[in-house]
Amino acid sequence: MRIIVATDGSEQAMKAVTKALELAEKEGNEVYILSVAYYAKEDMDEMPANIQDKLEGEARKALEKAKKIFDEKKIKVETILETDVVPANAIIRKSKEMKCDHILMGSTGRTGIERTIIGSTAAKVVSQAPCSVTVIK
Repeated sequence: MRIIVATDGSEQAMKAVTKALELAEKEGNEVYILSVAYYAKEDMDEMPANIQDKLEGEARKALEKAKKIFDEKKIKVETILETDVVPANAIIRKSKEMKCDHILMGSTGRTGIERTIIGSTAAKVVSQAPCSVTVIK
């Protein structure tokens, strides 16, 4: 089974990473950890470089944090950094491209203004994903 686990490094997302690790240990699933820097590459010319760097840096940190859990157990995992104005779109698109069987993600991610801008990523992924989705609370 091919699984994508989406993470932004939040507590809920890390619970999804832990669940993906459990599935990989028990069932030998192929796991990919995905984090989305939420801006569109097409808009890069209009976005200050320091903002791009900050958003990509946060996404990379989330990937490193999640990968470390797999590395400690010596379980193979691949990390993927995507960019999109709407993180749910990137998660859905990548799951289709990779012909994934399952998406794991946290029920909530960031809070405050970022959550208002992003909206409910989990709800959109559940409603539009091409495969099964498990939302971890």
